[in-house]
Amino acid sequence: MKNNAEFVFFSKWLKSPMSVASVTPSSTQLAKAMASGLPDKEGLVIELGGGTGPITHALLDAGVRPDHLVVIERDPHFHRYLQKRFPDIKVLCGDALQLTSLIEGLSAKAPTCAVVSGLPLLSMNAHTQKQLLKQSMHLTQGKGPFIQFSYSPSSPLKKTVERELGLASRCVAQVWRNVPPAKVWVYEQNEAYQLRFG
Repeated sequence: MKNNAEFVFFSKWLKSPMSVASVTPSSTQLAKAMASGLPDKEGLVIELGGGTGPITHALLDAGVRPDHLVVIERDPHFHRYLQKRFPDIKVLCGDALQLTSLIEGLSAKAPTCAVVSGLPLLSMNAHTQKQLLKQSMHLTQGKGPFIQFSYSPSSPLKKTVERELGLASRCVAQVWRNVPPAKVWVYEQNEAYQLRFG
């Protein structure tokens, strides 16, 4: 399956290189590092930008129940592939910037405990970053982490967005065995912000 996933990913990159952040999918080591940032509690886990599913696979391996995992993938090419690869989970074809409306109804069954992102956060402007993080924090009620990987040596989230949304950031992993090497960041809302705006 791994070789097939790499072929699907690379063929997509050849057709549209500007829409894919890397030539290869995330490594197993990076996917595991992302999954290790999950909180130890029940609830929905939302993955943004599933690609060919390395992080999806790691989330399931980490113990996330298939009926508690929702993957959002905008690209129809990857969406179809994910549906075939993971028939037991909910895979939605849509834009992560419409996150709240996409998840509406599903979050009523169980609260969202974490959002895991494979999106190119670094290439987004401040307005887009804020739109994405604000919806994510709304779904987790400010109590769940937003987990993001980045190829940048520093946090991919702009400082203005962190301040406006009352977010604290921390790097939880440096993954050298990835092409290119990547870091895993966790963003959480501080309690003072939750009390003021929650």
